[in-house]
Amino acid sequence: MYSKRDKVFYFTSFKGNYMASLDLTNNFEPEYQHLRLRNLPKIPEVGWEMLDKCFMTHHLVESPSGELFFIKWYTQCIHKEDKDGDLEFIHSNTKRFMIFRQDGMSKDFCYTEDIGDLCIFLSKSEAFCLSASMYPRLKPNSIYYIGPRLGSYNLASGTDRPFTFDRLGDPSLVRTPFWLHPTDPIA
Repeated sequence: MYSKRDKVFYFTSFKGNYMASLDLTNNFEPEYQHLRLRNLPKIPEVGWEMLDKCFMTHHLVESPSGELFFIKWYTQCIHKEDKDGDLEFIHSNTKRFMIFRQDGMSKDFCYTEDIGDLCIFLSKSEAFCLSASMYPRLKPNSIYYIGPRLGSYNLASGTDRPFTFDRLGDPSLVRTPFWLHPTDPIA
């Protein structure tokens, strides 16, 4: 992710324990720092056990005002077998997102369920963040995602809403897993 505020590229390690910054104008060596996550959500033990069984991806995104967010996206793989026991169908369901906002003073990331008027867009391309008030029909404090499915996630309520496209009402598999960043807000 490129930070307009800091004028560096940021990326996380595979397991999400470290974050690195890379300044291509002055230094071609990345600078690593341990990601310190604070104020983890209060989830019952059974909830943490469920999340441990999920596939997790990490994302960094910068808001229009320059705030930095670290996002954990948990998806659960579901498969269906035919009558012979052969694998017939696999898809993933989004189980949860965890959002951590970087503290400007300590550089720690603190868990939050409130990103205010912001919407975060996640896909296989670089994540981006928009102000919901600038774009009609966007829901504030939400994550819009494209992965194996397409949907939105309300951070305050923890509600996942897959979008449906086919006649039967089932979420369709997404063939093009990228959001396109708008160039101008719609007035």
